[in-house]
Order: sequence, then C-alpha cells, then structure tokens
Amino acid sequence: MLLGFDIGGTKCAVILGNDENDALQIVDKNVTPTNKPVYEMIEHLFTMAESMLQTNGIHNGTLQGVGISCGGPLSSKRGIVLSPPNLPGWDNIPIVDLTQKRFKKNVLLQNDANAGAIAEWKYGAGKGYENLIFLTFGTGMGAGLILNGKLYSGATDLAGEVGHIRLAEMGPVGFGKAGSFEGFCSGGGIAQLAQIKVRQKFQMGEKVSFCNGFDDLPNLTAKAVAEAAYEGDEAAIDIYKTCG
Repeated sequence: MLLGFDIGGTKCAVILGNDENDALQIVDKNVTPTNKPVYEMIEHLFTMAESMLQTNGIHNGTLQGVGISCGGPLSSKRGIVLSPPNLPGWDNIPIVDLTQKRFKKNVLLQNDANAGAIAEWKYGAGKGYENLIFLTFGTGMGAGLILNGKLYSGATDLAGEVGHIRLAEMGPVGFGKAGSFEGFCSGGGIAQLAQIKVRQKFQMGEKVSFCNGFDDLPNLTAKAVAEAAYEGDEAAIDIYKTCG
C-alpha cells in the first residue's frame, strides 16, 4: 500500500493507492483547499493521511512508502520545496524530512509534472512508449518529459518547463508574463480567457449560459467553462479552442 500527497496552489490531495501487477488502484482520496500557512497546511495533510490510513485499516507495517508531488521549483534529491510561484510562503521547506519523521517510511518528492509523466508512462496513456510529454493544466502550467525510456528532469528538476515561453504579445497572464504558454494553458489562464471573451459578449449585448453578468466575471473558473463546453455552449467551446 502506498500513500501520496499532491500539493498544489489551489488544492491539495491525500491519496491511498495499491500497486499490483503493473496496475495502480486508488483505494481512497481526499481533497482539501490550500488555504492555510505552510506548516499548518502540512500538519493538516498529515492528519488527513493518518485518518485515511486508520479508516482503511492500514497499519504502519503494511505501508510501503510515501510519494509527494508538488509544483516546482524543488529539489527532488534534497527533498526540499524551493519557493514555487503558486505556493507563496513555501520557501525551502524540508517536506521529505518532515514526512519521514511523521510516518517512519521512505519518502520521495517529485515535481508534479514529472510525477504525472511517470504515472502516465507506467500506468496510463503513455504505457509502452519510449517518449512522451506530459502537461499539467492546474493553477499554473507544468511539463514533464520521458525521453528514451527515462524521466528527463535536467540539472534542477526544471527540464521541459515551457510555461514562461511567450506565445503572443498580448494575452492572459501567467506568472507575470502576458501572452505566455502558462497564461493561455493553465486553469488560471483559462479563467482569464473566459473573463476577456465573456466581457466582449456582454459589451455586444449577448448572453452566455455560464455567467450571469459583469459582476459575475471575477468568479469565472476553468471548471465552469469546461462544464459549459461539455453541455455544448459555443462561447465556452471557443474559449477552449483558443487555449488549444
């Protein structure tokens, strides 16, 4: 049995999984907002994990290890989170050491995009392939690379991180850069695209199904736009076409 922590700028997750016969089964999962100071948040995640282990009857002897995925920059070798832009206050946090002391098990830390690339390569859409690119569309945007059958993380765990590349002179802002890859292709960027395009609709006297008026614009999220797109809303589909 394996325990996992996913640390993100908007939400975190605690996951219990089982790896059998090259197939990964999610046994249990809880999600919580990232809304506490760093060490309070870590304690909250640890408490959630202990409760999850107890609920599922998992004892310390049954637990094989712990994995942590987090947005970069970080040092997977040193087990330290190094000031991710979407995690204010997470500066030089020795997350692996803290987790090992609490759970008495081997702990591995990995950039979330790299972790996603490994997961898809081992268990998902990339199984059987030697080369793949994995992109995260979360609060920010990350990228993981599997090249020639190995994770390629570069010198500082930042290989493949294309989010800051500028795609257009003007556009949604990603980590301070207008028109960047992250601006167009992150959850936050899709919300910005929605605000821009829906405002244009309203100014032309048109309506959209997923926003009630100008006052509602700040509350637009990528999730709301996605749900509307699945329902066939043309404005929502156009926003995702721009992202694509």
